[in-house]
Amino acid sequence: MPALPLRRRRTRITVAVALAAILGSGTAVYLTLRTEGSPQQTATAFLTAWQRGDLPAMKAQVLEPPRDFDGVYDAFTKGSQAKQTTIRRIRVRPKANLNFGEAATYHATFSVTLDGPVPYTYDGQLEIIDFDRAWKVAWSPSAIHPGLQEIGSSEVRQIRVVPQRDGSSRLVLLETRARGEQAGRLFADEGLKLAAILADSAQPGVTGY
Repeated sequence: MPALPLRRRRTRITVAVALAAILGSGTAVYLTLRTEGSPQQTATAFLTAWQRGDLPAMKAQVLEPPRDFDGVYDAFTKGSQAKQTTIRRIRVRPKANLNFGEAATYHATFSVTLDGPVPYTYDGQLEIIDFDRAWKVAWSPSAIHPGLQEIGSSEVRQIRVVPQRDGSSRLVLLETRARGEQAGRLFADEGLKLAAILADSAQPGVTGY
């Protein structure tokens, strides 16, 4: 077979390189095009519903929400003493280096401000995945706060506001204290101990405990 002219070979090489580049990121692109809506829309719908306190609208964006979904958010609102939740700076990016067979996955980052006796601000994150041609939130307690990643949903009920001596306060997560384990004087009578500090207040609040 005669050799191809140089121009035609260059054209084929260019097309091959272009196809390789498309296929390299093509799975995510293809899924984005064939799946209804977008990861950004799903993240925004979920987070703005949280801001409104609209739990049914939140659950509509979640893949298999837990049975105690409403109770978890009610417990977080009560424990944090939040009168209003404000969410800003929602950004969505594709997950790099998907494993073979893994659904297209996007990470959403955002800023949360809880307004109550004192305001708390922290950075949050969500996972958005492609499921049956729809973008859904892959929910876990870390969708409320990244510091809740390793806990069960029922443990969200152990979130408290703890005032400090300087008039500021902390939003903390407590857990059950083992028998004989030292836990500090604040929670000893309740059989609890400090598990994590979720946020510090930015200004003085109520004092005393």
